[in-house]
Amino acid sequence: MLKRATERLQAICEISPLSPNSIILELLFKFERQFEDFSIGCTHTSPLIPKLQVKVMDKYPAIKITTSTFKFIAVMDIFGTSFIKDADLFPPEADWTELETRAGKFLVNTPYCSPYSISTGEMTPRRFEYKDKFMQFSPSPTGLPTIRDFDVLIYCITWTANAAMDGRDADVGPVYQFYVEDFYRFSGRARNSEREGNFIRGLERLAGSTITTNTTPIGLDADSFKHVLKYELGRDAAGRLKTVTLKIPHRFYLLAHNEFFDPIHPDYFTLSAARRLIYLFLKQHCGSEEKLPVTFAKLHEVTGSTSPLRKFLPVINELVAKPLPEISVELNQTIETLTFIGLEREQSGATAQ
Repeated sequence: MLKRATERLQAICEISPLSPNSIILELLFKFERQFEDFSIGCTHTSPLIPKLQVKVMDKYPAIKITTSTFKFIAVMDIFGTSFIKDADLFPPEADWTELETRAGKFLVNTPYCSPYSISTGEMTPRRFEYKDKFMQFSPSPTGLPTIRDFDVLIYCITWTANAAMDGRDADVGPVYQFYVEDFYRFSGRARNSEREGNFIRGLERLAGSTITTNTTPIGLDADSFKHVLKYELGRDAAGRLKTVTLKIPHRFYLLAHNEFFDPIHPDYFTLSAARRLIYLFLKQHCGSEEKLPVTFAKLHEVTGSTSPLRKFLPVINELVAKPLPEISVELNQTIETLTFIGLEREQSGATAQ
């Protein structure tokens, strides 16, 4: 666990030589310039998608997402990243020994607080505090966003992460546009009569739920924001949903652009809601060839399940019988603990898409 944390903390000292404020100003200047080009009749296009005219939202030209450019799938843990990259908790000027000590103290109880619920209708806010820092996830009028609603943000973060690794800075910004059918294929959503309605209700939960925090990762300001700041639906002549344009928080895309993300296995989208939540927790705390013991009670807590622990035991049994991608597991029934061991990506059989 500590190895995993220290690997991630190394990135604190390897941020772009530009200050965080300079990065923000540079990005804003870039988008202002793109908007000016658009407003005088020049169509903004991704260099990978020629001749595609796109929308403008809040003066930013929408960047068109296409899955053909994806070399890997990525997630960005807004909880873990906001704390572990906080400039006060882990100051960039601190030496390596000091950062390692601070990480050990922070991670002693494997802290984790997911913004996403296991099912719809969860109305209880979630809050985590450490020293004088906090992060709170407050629900929309219809509940917290679910872990399946999170797929939309995975889609945007995957685009941003791939663009960052490819050096395509012009393909990173706050506003994205995509064809809904491309997203359905990406996230493995089967065609049925409920698919469109479920998708739109998920967007409503993302746009209605609030993240409030005083953490300042890489010097970003403390803030309160929605998971999705705004979205627009585009329909064809027959009224069928065709495109989605949405704006994500600057914290999301700036952290992903600075390469604070984790690649995930393509089989993630085949997992149940509970297994997805556990998988993302383990991605944060269980590095390659590293052993992480976790009690049954902690796994139950990680999922946010409101059912009694005894009703959660089938999930525990399935983790043993059918291990998660990239992770092996050992059971100790006597102390009700699973020990997870992270596998090297090539050993687990994962391939980039």
